[in-house]
Amino acid sequence: MTIFLIVLSLISDISAALYAFSDAELFRRLLVFAMFHFIASISAAYAMFMLLPENMRKSQSPYLAVGFMFLMCMFLPVLGFIGLFMCVVVAMNLPKKRAEVMWVANPREELPSHPRDMMYTKFGTGALQDILLNAPDVERRVEAISSVSHLPRDQRIAFYKLALRDPADDVRLMAYSQLDPIEQDITDNIKQLEDSFNENNSADIAYDIAQQFWEICYLGIADTVLVKHYLTNARKWCQTAIEIDDRGNFELLLGRILLELGEIEPAEIALQKAKDAKMLDSQVNTYLAECAFRMHDYASVKSYLSSLYATEGSKLAQLREYWLNAK
Repeated sequence: MTIFLIVLSLISDISAALYAFSDAELFRRLLVFAMFHFIASISAAYAMFMLLPENMRKSQSPYLAVGFMFLMCMFLPVLGFIGLFMCVVVAMNLPKKRAEVMWVANPREELPSHPRDMMYTKFGTGALQDILLNAPDVERRVEAISSVSHLPRDQRIAFYKLALRDPADDVRLMAYSQLDPIEQDITDNIKQLEDSFNENNSADIAYDIAQQFWEICYLGIADTVLVKHYLTNARKWCQTAIEIDDRGNFELLLGRILLELGEIEPAEIALQKAKDAKMLDSQVNTYLAECAFRMHDYASVKSYLSSLYATEGSKLAQLREYWLNAK
């Protein structure tokens, strides 16, 4: 049946073409050409539909498919038939060969152990964190800890603290071994600064000592039982610096320390002094908003946050939007 339709289509199209160039009247030639070409088009369309794979014939509406092919053959004489045959029938019956190998093995990449190597690796901070959290191989997680030495100190410490919760002893020990030198460096620096202060009672040195104690707590290096001790020392040295030379940045640090100690009213006083000393709103108002919140002064919270500029999508922007829209 299919072969018969193809032969009929070819004979009809050839007859139409021959008659179109005959010596008959123009109207007669057009009428005969249209009739023979119509027969050729409908025959070719149905024949090509029958040549499609069986699963495609069942999934498509025969009327739509045959109608589309008929229109292509009817309005594109010869070219429509050839194009449809090549693009539809041949392509559908000879699909692209599938690759026998569905996956490609990649060699395991070594994690960088030197800051310079980070320029030539695809392992960023997020990738290293994912390895630490999800890699089943303990050695791989240990390598991830060794590879964060290029990061700023606060990011490294956050990474090490995350590793301290790892179930594997080797990973936890590696994290401890990386944290201890950081705390020891800060402690040694404090001792050197204290010796310098004994020789020269400088407000800057006292402030540096307070900052070092504060950094131990702020970065979360200190054990829980020692946090209050370090904060108390930070407050003492910050107050010493203020007694020598009262500056805005000294008051700001004191306010943050007092806020961490839970002394809200003294913290607010110190922060207001910092603001009066021409410290920027962006430096002070977030802490003043926290003081107001902990004293249940929600109107002041809204006022402080409204004066801050926050990058769209940041946590501060979300917090600011919440308070500004609160009723």
